[in-house]
Amino acid sequence: MVTVRQLSYFVAAAEHEGTAQAARALHVSQPAISVAIRQLEERVGQPLFMRRHAQGLVLTQAGRDKLAEARSILSQINAWAASPGVSSGRQTFVDVGCLTTLGPLYMPPIISAFRHSHPHVEVRMREGDIEELHRLVDNGLIEVALLYDLDLGRTGAAETVAEFQPYVLVPASHPLADKRRVRLQDVAAWPLILINLPHSRDYFLALFRQAGVTPTLGMEARTIDMVRGLVANGLGIALLTTRSRSGVSEDGLPLAIVELEDALPPQKAAIITPRQFPITWMASAFIDHVRAHFGQSQETSSAEGQQCA
Repeated sequence: MVTVRQLSYFVAAAEHEGTAQAARALHVSQPAISVAIRQLEERVGQPLFMRRHAQGLVLTQAGRDKLAEARSILSQINAWAASPGVSSGRQTFVDVGCLTTLGPLYMPPIISAFRHSHPHVEVRMREGDIEELHRLVDNGLIEVALLYDLDLGRTGAAETVAEFQPYVLVPASHPLADKRRVRLQDVAAWPLILINLPHSRDYFLALFRQAGVTPTLGMEARTIDMVRGLVANGLGIALLTTRSRSGVSEDGLPLAIVELEDALPPQKAAIITPRQFPITWMASAFIDHVRAHFGQSQETSSAEGQQCA
């Protein structure tokens, strides 16, 4: 029989890449960790780790497969113990993730509303790019992630919660700022400030290809704030989908939004969950808050309109 303790020791050994480190983290003896791993390997029928002298433990393929499963089982047990119907008020946690470009705008109010409804559930959040978030979900390190739904060949649960049309961001003094709409052909005449994150960069360049236009590439940046700052200081213009509620850059310079005339596919914001494991009630409740927030956001987005940049 596999026990919760064995699974906990296995996960700790994998995360700390060694039995000694895991023992220190869990405040147990190193032999206890080693025995638990050996018992699990006997149960599974194959090694979970490769032992390398002076390099600690390295997961085998079987170990990597079982690690995500072990994390899911431990999360389910933790969720059951903290269920209001079983042990009301018990402190627990839910692990979530968000895309770095979406997170600052949407995650704080979602987390705040969730904590108000579930004060005994701690939200542990990780930020990352699209590829990182997919990997964290599949490895069982987070249960739900909010990101842009770009086709990465992933087969699993993905639910669209919002759609955003691309727009052009320019300095308030730019010649395009007075126009209500422009075409990508007009945008291509100016240096383009690109958001340089895996897959996001490709998405924006693909919009130009679909329109049969070659952009004039300028600088690149990994954050929305940096893109906005570079644009505000006259170093180029940008194509974005995430709309800040501030009309100025971080250094206080005014920005303007110009909508695109081209018929372009929207970028979809989605929540993803593990492909092979059920999620906990806490993750399900968190997803409900994501849905509720974007339902409200979509209703008010047209009213905010040009205040966003």
